[in-house]
Amino acid sequence: MKNIKIFYLVIGILIIALAIGGYFILKSNQKQEFSQKDNLVTSEDIKEENTKNENETSSKKTAVIYFSATGNTKQIAEYIKDEINSDIFEIIPKQKYTSEDLNYGDNSTRATKEQNDENARPEIANKIDVSNYDVIFLGYPIWWGNVPKIILTFMDNTNLNGKTVIPFCTSGSSGISTSENTLKSYNSNINWVTGNRFSGSSTKSDIKNWIDELDLKEKQSNLGDEISMSEFIIEVNKRELIVKVEDNSSSKALLERLKDGNIIVNAHDYSNFEKVGELGFGLPTNDKQITTKPGDVILYQGNNICLYYGTNTWNFTKIGEVINADDNELKSILGGGNVTLTLKLK
Repeated sequence: MKNIKIFYLVIGILIIALAIGGYFILKSNQKQEFSQKDNLVTSEDIKEENTKNENETSSKKTAVIYFSATGNTKQIAEYIKDEINSDIFEIIPKQKYTSEDLNYGDNSTRATKEQNDENARPEIANKIDVSNYDVIFLGYPIWWGNVPKIILTFMDNTNLNGKTVIPFCTSGSSGISTSENTLKSYNSNINWVTGNRFSGSSTKSDIKNWIDELDLKEKQSNLGDEISMSEFIIEVNKRELIVKVEDNSSSKALLERLKDGNIIVNAHDYSNFEKVGELGFGLPTNDKQITTKPGDVILYQGNNICLYYGTNTWNFTKIGEVINADDNELKSILGGGNVTLTLKLK
């Protein structure tokens, strides 16, 4: 009888032990399952965070830069910044413009004098670094039908060459075209995109519609192609000279011809200031009186290409200019006699 009791006691203990063991194993499995689920959520969170960081990095390639005297342009600039999630910078005049300065009816006011003075360049109080940006929205009010001279000050002090710049303006009635033409002629080495004029009552919806029409993402993805097509190479005496082209129909036509292959020009020296040779075909001309400088690439009579290492004044079409060699280097590379110029795309 005693042995039977001991037997059942042992069996009971084993059953209890198994039950307790099973309980902890179940808990452990549940804990592991929850941990795995947590890890899955964490991985998704990381993925979302990475996407967020990528978007933020992408947006930092674009900046909104603006000048605003009365607040209208500032409001539009803020709308654009919010829509594209970009950085934003204000061009701050060293001497603030007052309402008296902007009196259209008084020819003696500060802004009137500035707009009528071709050489006026109002000082800017702050420095804006654009080196990290590829695309720039440039905003300003229309003053006396044109761009405020302080914008030209900004362009004088800022290297925008090769960047894509999208102008936008605010005005009561004047359009943007006159100011766009002023900006394009002031610096033709910028990839200008047609801008837009807004009124003081423009809404966020108006800005969104405009941004959607611009298709900014496509412009950013094609930016490298745009930049590469603003330059070509002249190879001479085993040296590659990079030519930054002018924004005219002549240079564009030449770049189109270069898509079909390299162009070989047998050039001779002329008057100790240029190498000149026939292209073998004609290009559209945009002639105007020019005083050349070393490095200028000139189209002469529509079918001759000239590479200058000196100066000359004549009625020419400028194709572009060499940007990776100075005066002395050019003279050394070109030498004193005939040379072969190989024109090719980068």
